[in-house]
Amino acid sequence: MDAKSAARFKQHAERIIEELSLALTLAKKASSTDEFLKLKASVGDIIARVDTMLLDNIYKDHPDLDGMKR
Repeated sequence: MDAKSAARFKQHAERIIEELSLALTLAKKASSTDEFLKLKASVGDIIARVDTMLLDNIYKDHPDLDGMKR
């Protein structure tokens, strides 16, 4: 993937993480404690997969896009 496409891909992956985090905030207000804890675990798993399966692959080919390495 070229650098420009990788940067755009990264933006979309980060937006996924942001949207899932916002959805979890809404769920906390509208769910029982048990239901929220189940959702939190599931969302955490999804975010971890986006990070490790998608973003890590982008960073491997384009390390300059990894803001944590600076």
